[in-house]
Amino acid sequence: MNASATPRLDDLQTLTQRYATYSRSAGGLSNVFGAVLVAAAFSIAAFLPLDASSRAALALTPFVWLLSKALLRRFYYQRFGGVVQKVAPELRRQRRWMLGYLIAVSTLIVCTVVWKAGFVALRPGMLGYLLLVAALPFVAWRWFWSVSDFYLGILLFCQAAVVFAGGRYSGAWLFFVFGCAAFAIFAGVREHRDFLRIRDALGLGAGVGAETS
Repeated sequence: MNASATPRLDDLQTLTQRYATYSRSAGGLSNVFGAVLVAAAFSIAAFLPLDASSRAALALTPFVWLLSKALLRRFYYQRFGGVVQKVAPELRRQRRWMLGYLIAVSTLIVCTVVWKAGFVALRPGMLGYLLLVAALPFVAWRWFWSVSDFYLGILLFCQAAVVFAGGRYSGAWLFFVFGCAAFAIFAGVREHRDFLRIRDALGLGAGVGAETS
C-alpha cells in the first residue's frame, strides 16, 4: 500500500476501535456460517426422517457454530493482533435485557417440564432437552454479543433441544427461521466487507493473498 493511503494518526483510534469489534460484537463470516447451519438444521429436521444418530448430530450444530466463531475470531479477524472491544453502555444494556429474557424463559421451561413430568421420570431425550435449554443463558452470557448472535444462538439451541427430545419445527416456524437466517447473512456480509476496508486502511492487506474486497 502506498504512503498516501496510510491512515493519519488521528484516524488510527477510530480504525482500531472498529477492528476491536471483531473480538466480540462483529461476527462477519461466522454469522453467515451460522445462518447456513440454522437453515440446514431446521430444513433437515422438518423434511427428512431422523434416527437417533441423526438427531444427535443435529443437536451438535450450536457447538459447531460456537467453534467456528472462536476459530474465525482467533485466526482471521484478530490475526493481526488481539484488541478487545470496549463494551459501550448501549451494548451492555442490550445484552442485559436479552440475557434477562433468556434466563426467565429458560427457567420457566425447565421448571414447567420438571413439574409436569417429574425429574426421575424424564427419558434421556427430555433430559438432553432440559440441559440444552438450561445451558443457553450461560452460553449467551459468554459468547453472544450482537443481535445476530442472539437470533442464531437461540434458534440453534432451540432446534437442538427439540430434535434431541424427538420433536421438530415445521410450518410457519420455517418462514421465521429463514427470515432470521437471511438477516444474519446480510449482517455478516456487511461486517466482513467492513473488516476488509479496515484491514486495507490500516495497511494490513499485503500478504493476505486471495482475499479481496
